Amino acid sequence: MIIELILAVIQAATEFLPVSSSGHLALFSILFSEPDLFFIVLLHIASMIAVFIFVRKEIARLFVFDKEAIKLWLFIIIATIPGAFAGYFLKDRIEMAFNSVLFLGLAFLFTGTIILLTKIPRQKKILSLKSSVLIGLFQAIALFPGVSRSGMTVSGGLFSGLEKEKAAKFSFLLFIPLSIGALLLELLDFYKGEIVLNIPIHTIVISLILCAVLSLLFLNLLMYFIKKDKFWMFSFYCYAIGLLCLVFYLIK
Repeated sequence: MIIELILAVIQAATEFLPVSSSGHLALFSILFSEPDLFFIVLLHIASMIAVFIFVRKEIARLFVFDKEAIKLWLFIIIATIPGAFAGYFLKDRIEMAFNSVLFLGLAFLFTGTIILLTKIPRQKKILSLKSSVLIGLFQAIALFPGVSRSGMTVSGGLFSGLEKEKAAKFSFLLFIPLSIGALLLELLDFYKGEIVLNIPIHTIVISLILCAVLSLLFLNLLMYFIKKDKFWMFSFYCYAIGLLCLVFYLIK
């Protein structure tokens, strides 16, 4: 159970803070043992529940079905498409990257640089077709481990001139279709018998509850940093862990 609880904490802390959950899980896999992929997907669903709670007003707004709601639906779909295509066509390359400490180190440094650049002020604009495409492209890059999804999508929004809280909440909304898509794919493999879950049910339940509660906590923490214009400070952590990965690669 200890391993599963550690993974739950890693998922909750690193999914929304811009430090790459996939990068940390890849490091865990390289240094310790490879986690159960289906279990990781379940943890993402726990994080998604936290997102539902956190952006419940924005989600409710989607179902008003007026002009603004339809536009937001359109922007979410457009921003999701690049990641779907990248996930399908680059699947093998992405899986290879999970086993490379060198790639992880460079990816963390890349994430840190992108986040640091958000410190540069931009002219304020509203969410548009152009900005949703840019955010979607940034999210597609984040399929690679070490590249933070929240870091890329929030940064993409800020680069587009979006108001900081709107950029963050749009990023959180994009997490929902991503998690649902991953769960459906894993459930399909589970139904086919290609996945066997060897983790006790009680361990799964406790881990999911822990992950959901901590995810909500870290969502609020991220929003605090964003409101205080301190989002760029996460770049220092990304640089630190990126350099550690490169040192580990050179000495191993």
